[in-house]
Amino acid sequence: MDRDTTIRTIAAVAISILILVGWNYLFPGQKPQPAAAPPAASSSSAAPAEGSAPAAGSAPAAAPAGAVPSLAPAPPASYGPAIAGAENQPLVEITTAQHEIALTARGAKVVSWKLLGYEKVPGDATKGFVDLVSSESRALDRNPLTIDPHDPALFKQVNDAWYVVDRGAPTAEELSARGLPPGTQRVAFRWADGAGLEATKSLWIPGDDLFLVRVEWSFTRQGQPVPSAMITWGPGVGAALDVKNSNQYAYRGLAIAALADKTASFSPAKQEGDVAWPAGLGPRWLALDEQYFAVAMVPGAPAASELRVFPIPNAPKGQERQLLIGSASRELTLFVGPKSSPVLQKVDASLGVALSGLIQWGFWGWLARPLYVAMEWLHGLVGNWGWTIFLLSVLIRLSFFPLMHRSMVEMRKTQQDMARVQPKIHKIKEKYKDARDMDSRKKMNEEMMELYKREGVNPMASLTGCLPLLLQIPVMFAMYSVLTVSVQLRGAPWFGWIRDLSAADPFFVLPIVMGATQLLQQIMTMTKTEDPQQRTQQRMMLVMPVVFTWFFIYMPAGLVLYWLVSNVLGIVQQYFINRHADAAPPAAAPAGARAR
Repeated sequence: MDRDTTIRTIAAVAISILILVGWNYLFPGQKPQPAAAPPAASSSSAAPAEGSAPAAGSAPAAAPAGAVPSLAPAPPASYGPAIAGAENQPLVEITTAQHEIALTARGAKVVSWKLLGYEKVPGDATKGFVDLVSSESRALDRNPLTIDPHDPALFKQVNDAWYVVDRGAPTAEELSARGLPPGTQRVAFRWADGAGLEATKSLWIPGDDLFLVRVEWSFTRQGQPVPSAMITWGPGVGAALDVKNSNQYAYRGLAIAALADKTASFSPAKQEGDVAWPAGLGPRWLALDEQYFAVAMVPGAPAASELRVFPIPNAPKGQERQLLIGSASRELTLFVGPKSSPVLQKVDASLGVALSGLIQWGFWGWLARPLYVAMEWLHGLVGNWGWTIFLLSVLIRLSFFPLMHRSMVEMRKTQQDMARVQPKIHKIKEKYKDARDMDSRKKMNEEMMELYKREGVNPMASLTGCLPLLLQIPVMFAMYSVLTVSVQLRGAPWFGWIRDLSAADPFFVLPIVMGATQLLQQIMTMTKTEDPQQRTQQRMMLVMPVVFTWFFIYMPAGLVLYWLVSNVLGIVQQYFINRHADAAPPAAAPAGARAR
């Protein structure tokens, strides 16, 4: 071996040694760790006995230093056992003095929620009771109390599963902790897939008169709440509106949210997109309502809430979309009942909220509320809502009597004065009948105004005849609000064929009689005249009763009754005014007036 070869060999050995020493210095190997016994709850297989050989295929207790970690998946974590109820279980039925509730163990959802004492068709008990579960929610398989995790796979899993049902009576301690009265019924549902998902629902149904139900629920994955999950009601509430038997002004239902600064309403027909409120801005309560009934969610604590729009296929016109409400609160109170002022006032006092805002009095609420209070007082005296409306109409007419009498007398006097000066007006018009220029027209008008001034006639005073009608218009709209909002008047009979004052007269007798009285009253206000223009105006005014009859034909019978009584009283009043005017001597022209 020559010298160069020897040097290269020594250098290679030295470099190799240097590399090995530097590698161990820079990247020291891991020290062996003693194998720890796995906890019983985290392993599905038992640990091998001490001193026994490892089972075939099992992982070694500790990996050698510097070994590459295995890429095989770790054994799955163990969760609680699967919990599932038997399929096709019978419905769970709960009955109280106010509610008749049917629940299904499939998804732990509501099948029907009927309000006892409120017939679906007022006066016809054979049609059953009002059910606040909408046909739209059934068609979409979104029955009330559906849990919506906003994940299609989870949604199907949690709502298609069959739950275990527990109807055990609650203990006194459980009722006391929730502030519920003795006699409260409870039904609990539970389900788990054995792989980390678990859902529970409990309904606590008191037997009092507040129409309240407490709902507690949970939906967890690996022991943690699913953050996006909400419990829902909708889309829609109650039966669909009967379009054929409803007028165009019929109430079609809203979603209502009690926000921090206002109570907001959302119309299904106008709402374009979904609304989501985060927990810090969630409404104090959220509700769906129809004309006389409502469902409201009152969260036990501030929680995220939502309102969603659902298109409804093959729906009648005006009902193509419905709204759904949801709350993430794991403890909430449901109000499922009538929009009755006495009931809602009790609920407000019990829950510390303002569910009285569910009663939508509308624009004329400032007049409808005191009108309803007066009607309640009168109803306490006579015991019949029809006679209550009759008496209220008389009282309103009497309260307006001085002003209406004066305007009617003034109108009659003006008509007589106009008839007296009509020949002179005719002469002025004949004088300028061939004139077409503006100056001649201006002179004609000036002469007519001069004539009115000399004769003491105010042609504009005839407009006061509209005052009686204008005074009654606000009261009419307020009465309509009372009849279409107050559940106490739903199904309230008068006598004979009028079995529901809040619905249209089934035989149209009241609207036709009302139109006839309107026509008679209109004829009585007219005076004989030979002026073609005035006769044309009078004929045009005779169209008004026809318009009113058409307007009232499908209106609530109670509203038609109110207007009919007012017309009859107006006819009596007009009769005495005409009689007094006809008996009085013709009015003379003012002193100094000269005929030309």
